[in-house]
Formats: sequence, structure tokens, C-alpha cells
Amino acid sequence: MPITVRTFRNLLKRKLVRGAGLLVLILIALSMVIFFAYVPYIGPTTTGGLPAELQRPVVVVGDFTLSEADLTRLINLQTQSSPPAEYGQLLGLRFQLAQQVGQQMALVQELKKRGFTASDDEIEQAKEEYLKQRLEQYRMQLLPEGKGTDSDLDKALRERGSSLKQLRERLLAEVPEFLFEAQVIGQKFTKSVEEKYAKPTDEQLRLMFEQVYPARIMVSVEKHKDKAEARAQEAYNALKAGKPFAEVVKQFSDDPEPILKQGGRITGSGYYEVLNNLSSLFSGEFAQRVLSLKPGEYTAPTPDKDKKAYYIFTIAERKLVLPKDFEQKKEDYRKSYAMMRSQFEQQAVFLEAMKNYKIEFKDAVLVQYEKLNTAFSQPAPQRLKTLKEIDQALTPIVASSDPNLRLAQWLQIQVLNMLVATAKEVKDKETEKTYGERLITALNRFFTEGGEDLNLRLMRAERLLEAGAKQQALDDLEIASGLAFRPGDSFLQQRIAELYNKAGRKDLAQKAQKRAEELLKEQQRQFEEMLRRQIEAQKQRAAEEKKQAEAQKTTPGSNAAQSGTQGNAATPGQNNAPATQGR
Repeated sequence: MPITVRTFRNLLKRKLVRGAGLLVLILIALSMVIFFAYVPYIGPTTTGGLPAELQRPVVVVGDFTLSEADLTRLINLQTQSSPPAEYGQLLGLRFQLAQQVGQQMALVQELKKRGFTASDDEIEQAKEEYLKQRLEQYRMQLLPEGKGTDSDLDKALRERGSSLKQLRERLLAEVPEFLFEAQVIGQKFTKSVEEKYAKPTDEQLRLMFEQVYPARIMVSVEKHKDKAEARAQEAYNALKAGKPFAEVVKQFSDDPEPILKQGGRITGSGYYEVLNNLSSLFSGEFAQRVLSLKPGEYTAPTPDKDKKAYYIFTIAERKLVLPKDFEQKKEDYRKSYAMMRSQFEQQAVFLEAMKNYKIEFKDAVLVQYEKLNTAFSQPAPQRLKTLKEIDQALTPIVASSDPNLRLAQWLQIQVLNMLVATAKEVKDKETEKTYGERLITALNRFFTEGGEDLNLRLMRAERLLEAGAKQQALDDLEIASGLAFRPGDSFLQQRIAELYNKAGRKDLAQKAQKRAEELLKEQQRQFEEMLRRQIEAQKQRAAEEKKQAEAQKTTPGSNAAQSGTQGNAATPGQNNAPATQGR
């Protein structure tokens, strides 16, 4: 679906990656299942140096650099070698994948620092597993009933001008090398965390049902500068002298008023949630010390990891309410504990990686795209300033021969359009006029130089209507109407109908509205057909599994026959290709 001007803001504001999804990109690249309608010609892998534009760095994080060549491979993997034709979609995809790679490789470097490594043999094994998965897809399409040896597959490929060797080389060339190492390291880390929490004690399970209400005294370093530590010590001395915690809070703490009124008490949470939150601000050892406090006990003044404040903690209240079925369902609770603690630790390590390894965009267009993310949360005057800065940074790019020139042009047009809208918001007529004129110039240049974009056609048509250039606007709408032919373009045809109405062409507006309704019906039909096929495929799989299960039950000596086959791996004439491939 194309990205419209209206949805562009939502696209930029959307969070593309979440911390808990630690290995999202690896899973996308190495575990996705791609079924081809045909098997294309697989020629020999090319050798030699890459063109300079493909060697350019896109993202740098620590010792890792993502090149333009590797980003192109990832885009082809994600899109089955059919990158989006719309500039907005392509730019969004480039940013998303580049950001994900940066985050994943920050995590990998953090894990390496913690002792997780991948040997050459392990990386080769990961490649073989990937090849096994991909080759199975070709086997399903080229061989009768999807079954046969590697020799059978090689023969089928040779009939199509290729070979099994060439196909293996091509499939491996499609995947950036670093992903295999990342996969091995990620799997090792996940396994180690799962094993760490696999066998909790009964006491650890009980703590799942304890609600903890900490209380604190917080002395701000920003407020008290170099006297903050002494002030925190003064508060600690007052506690040791017997002064009630709530009074010391009132006298020394810099927390917000609602916390001060509650004697420093903060919102209660589950034991492990409190442990996780404290561990993110302090060391794990200190977090454990806080949670082990008895009534009336408190910690010594302790700075947080960023040294922004000094804290003194106590536990105001604890509540333990075990479920009635605790003993009967203890094994289920063990599994819940293991999953919860594993997720907490993985997320904590991910956040630590983000802190220790800064992700730097080197691609000039993506740098400005990232900057645009920050603009929408700004008040209008500041947003106007940020948008002007982005526009200035993009201007030399669109005047150059940059390989991503069209993307830069598309992004600058969006920025100019937003500048006009923001200028209206702050009632700055002169700025609105200036950038309105520049917007039309940029749109004209985009189309004159051979660019094509349905959304930009509609944007220019709307601007031309506002300027009174009705015939030129109608010309753009005619082109746009011809471009909006896919089922997902129904809402664009509706937009075209709206603009035709503005131009006073109700006849053309009715045609566009009718076309929008037809496209919407086709979209619904395709969706229903997809669901029908999925349900049918599930039924067929279930029927085949049932048939196989019944066959195993009714075939006399089937187990013995299988055992005999496995025990005679060297029998002449026996087909061992699947096992060989598995190795």
C-alpha cells in the first residue's frame, strides 16, 4: 500500500522495533518461508569488487558497518526480490531495516563482550540449516510430490539452465554474512538465559505473588550539584538518629509532590517487576539488597548508574497472596516463572546494548529521515525550525548525482509540504508563501526529471487547484487515476474523486468513486480467497497427518522395518540423500 501524505506522519511516529523482540531481523532473514511461482535462472556467482556506491556505509554501530550492498540484500530478502516501487515505502523500508540491523548488531557486540561467540563450524552449520530450508522449497516445486534426492534436484535445475551448486552459491550470496554469526550468538544467549531460570525453587515461585511497595529519598545532583552526596548523607544520618522515614523524605527528598505526600512511597508492583526496574537503575546486587530489607531497615545513600541522583530505599509494605491452586499447579508456575525471568533478562541486556553501542546513520537521506522522527513531538515553532534544517540538509543532495536522489527528492517534498502546514499553524503567511512556491517547484522538477509517484501526483493536483491552475490539475488527476489500479488503491481513487469534485468535474468524480468501490470489492474478494486457501491447506495437512498416523498404526512391523533401515546405512542402493543433506 502506498504511503500517502496523510499517513506519512503516522509512519514516522510508529515504533519500528521493540526491545523484547531481540532477534527480529535474524528471524525475518533466516526463518522466513518463500514460495516461488517459478524457479528463476540461477547463474554462476559473480566475482570482483563491488561498485563504489554499494560499498558506502549506511549504518555504523561499534565495530560493525552495514554497507549499501548488505542493505540491498536485506531488502530483497524481505520483499522476495521485489522492492516497493513507491518511494515512500522504499524509504521507510530502508530506514526500518537499517535501524533493526543497527540494534541487532549492537546486541551481538554486547553479547560478545559477555563471552558469547560463534565458531566457524557453528556459522557453517547455520548456513547449512538455512540452505536446507530454502532447497526444500525448490524441491517441493520441481520434483514429483516434492520428494527426491539432491541428484534429482540437480537434474531438474540443469534442465532449467542451472545446477544445485549454482543455486547453493546464489542462495548464500543473498544473505549478508553477519546474519549467520548473529543467529548463532543469539541462539546461544537465549539458550543460556532459559537454562538459568529453568529450575526455580519454591521460594522463587512464591515471590511471583508478592506485591512490594518501596519508599525512597531522592537527592538530585542537578539541583544540589557537588553538595548532593553530602545532603544524601545528612538524610541518612537523620534516619540513623531515629527520625521517621516520612519526615526525612519531607525534609530532604527532591521527588515530585505526590510521592512526598506519601512519605516517599512509590507505586507497588510485583516482586520481580520491582527487581527488574531497580536493576535497570542500579546494580543487580543493590536491587537484591533493597528487596531483602526487613521492616525498619533502609539502604545507605547510593547513586544511580548515570549519577543523576542519590537514593535511600526502604520497603514500606509487602503483601504475599498465593493462589489456591499453587501446590497443584506448581509446574505451570515454574514455566511461567522461567518465561518471565528470561524475558526480563533478555530485555535488560538489549537495553544495555542500546546504551553501550550508539547507532549512527551514515546514509545522508536516512539521517534526515531519522531527524524527521523527532519533529512531530516538538511544538510548532520548534518544529518549523527543525523542518527548515532538514530542508537545507536535503537541498545539496537533490542537486547532486547521489544514487538515492529520487528518495531525497521525495523526502524533501514531504518536508516542504509539512513546512507549509506548520507555517499555517503558526500563522506565518510569508513562510507559508515561500515554501508553498518551493513545493510546487520541487514537484515540477521531480516529474520533469522522470520521477513518478501517485501520492505526489495528488499532492501537486491539490496545490494546482488551490493556485487556480485547473487544467493542469485535471491532467495530473487523469494520470493518477490510471496509476491507482490495484485493489489496495481504493482509498486513493476516493481521494481522486474528492479532487475531481473540487475541480467541478462531478462526472469524473463519479467514475473515480465507482472505481474505488470496485477496487475495494476486489480487495475483499482477494482477502476472502486467501483465507479460504489457508483453511483448505490446514484441512489438507490435518488429513495427511491423520492418514499417516493411521497408516503407522495399521502397518505390521513398521517399527521393525524402520529400525532395520536405520541400522543398515551402508546397504548398497539405499537412498541416504535426506540424511546427507541434513548433515
